[in-house]
Amino acid sequence: MKNLTKEVGSSKELPTLSSNYQLLAERYKSETSKLEAKSNRIVLSRMAAFVCMVALLYLVFKLKITILLIPTFGLLAGFLYLVKLSAEIQRKINYCKILVTINEEEILALKGDFSTFDPGLQFVDYQHEYSFDLDVFGEHSIFRMVNRATTPQGKEKMASRLLQPGTDADQIRLRQEGVKELSSKLTWRQDFLATARESNWQQRNNRMIGVWLSASDKFTKTRFYSFAIIANSTISLCLLLLYLLPALFNEIFTFSLPPAASLYFLLPIGLVISKTRLINREQQNLEKLLDQLKKYAGLLNLIETETFDSSCLKDLQKKLQHGEFLSSAIMKKLTGILWGLELRGNMIVSFLLNTFFLWDILTMIRLEKWRSNYRDAFEGWIDTIAEFETLNSLATFSFNHPDFTWPDMRDGEFTMEIEDGGHPLINPAKRVDNSLSFDESGQIYLITGANMAGKSTLLRMVGVNMILAMAGGPVCAKRFTMVPVALQTSVRTNDSLGDDESYFYAELKKLSRMISRIEQGQKTFIIIDEMLKGTNSRDKHTGSAALICHLIDLKTSGLVASHDVELGKLEADYPGRLSNRCFEVITDGGMLKFDYLLQPGVSQNLNATFLMKKMGIIR
Repeated sequence: MKNLTKEVGSSKELPTLSSNYQLLAERYKSETSKLEAKSNRIVLSRMAAFVCMVALLYLVFKLKITILLIPTFGLLAGFLYLVKLSAEIQRKINYCKILVTINEEEILALKGDFSTFDPGLQFVDYQHEYSFDLDVFGEHSIFRMVNRATTPQGKEKMASRLLQPGTDADQIRLRQEGVKELSSKLTWRQDFLATARESNWQQRNNRMIGVWLSASDKFTKTRFYSFAIIANSTISLCLLLLYLLPALFNEIFTFSLPPAASLYFLLPIGLVISKTRLINREQQNLEKLLDQLKKYAGLLNLIETETFDSSCLKDLQKKLQHGEFLSSAIMKKLTGILWGLELRGNMIVSFLLNTFFLWDILTMIRLEKWRSNYRDAFEGWIDTIAEFETLNSLATFSFNHPDFTWPDMRDGEFTMEIEDGGHPLINPAKRVDNSLSFDESGQIYLITGANMAGKSTLLRMVGVNMILAMAGGPVCAKRFTMVPVALQTSVRTNDSLGDDESYFYAELKKLSRMISRIEQGQKTFIIIDEMLKGTNSRDKHTGSAALICHLIDLKTSGLVASHDVELGKLEADYPGRLSNRCFEVITDGGMLKFDYLLQPGVSQNLNATFLMKKMGIIR
């Protein structure tokens, strides 16, 4: 369907992103109207061809004007062509409607409305190192903002990229190249997404494909069926010819076949019927997969026929070569075989094809040969599609945020610098950006501040931008440099009544896992928000101070947020290793004011008592 979008202008021709998407939506709506008008004309032409064909058949059989069979077959061919053309036009109409929806969704996304996208709730993992703490998945999540993958494998790949982005700086830089290039290919990205959306992807269908690929062969393990197809076709067609020639040209051919000769046709039908149960079971397993496999072929074709410059995309493209054949052509061959299997639904056509060609058995042999030749390569092709969906998602994210920056990924010991960093899910008009710098490994910032002053937002801002950076995407910052490291957080903790586990014990287990991995040598950036919330204030202070000291001794870098301002005294014991930063709140005329700006030092102002009085809870 690439031809539908090749004339659409690039983003440089449009003043804003929103108007860009709006123009595309209007063009596809106009194209839809034209295609619908064309479809109506084809329907009328098809009806006229059918009426004329019936009239000619009447003359042939009623008046014995056999010469009229020639134009009748011509009309039949024309009718079948119009049926095929009508189906193709309808597919283009549906395709254009999908493109309209895609652009309308992106218009909403630019306004901060991601409600039409998958929140990825199936990927929520409370035990993961950071995903639950940083809202990677959920109703208001990074996954929902970034993901545009449609296939189950694509969504899983996108989720995996956010959960385990990896710390190989070279690999991340390669991803960045691919994402940057795709970001400039607006129409190709939308073609790719629209082609994927044409299918109703279901996880159970993927399982069914896997089961079919691993199944054993039934019809190719013996040469009998191949021999029977050739022999039956030869005999059946010869008998048909010997029957038709005297009937049509009785003045030339005066001989006739004995009636008993027609009994031969019971043999191929009997052979097919003996295998009907087996073939029916195979068809039931595959008929739901035809549409999905067609879309795989379409997606592979889009990848293979596009010209890419980045090493990342060209390497992915090379994975789709199978000898001298391309994966899309091989997949198209499979969908053609499956379409042939669906002809069994027409009893008349099925009867004729099985009588002369043992069609059902022939189709099963072709399917088994395809499976034997390409079962190992198939999984790799689908993984390549999923990788393109992931890169495509990040490219759309980049295109929608031209003000975001590409992080500079560096090698060596951990450093990170964030200049004017913000959380990408916060409206830019309301977002307050802050800066942080980690000049060497083993630095910890202690963040103090009143409730609602901005501590948690800062922690999530840093964590989310680190994830986006290591995934290969742009980040919400003016400048961002880092050496990739593993990320671990302790921001939220769920107690588990089912496991007889308290909130406090669950938090301790989380911190224990964090320390264990650091002690094992994993280079880690930690984010901790209000540790040891489940114990008394004195015990909390003692334990928190001990944990911070241990993290510093382990040369761990990270952020620790706390309401315990007494922890700020540790800065004097660890100069250059522990730095105090805070968010202040100001009371002015009975009102609280927040500037959400990170400042040096320890917070001096609290607001809990003020708010309780304001709400009438206390006096």
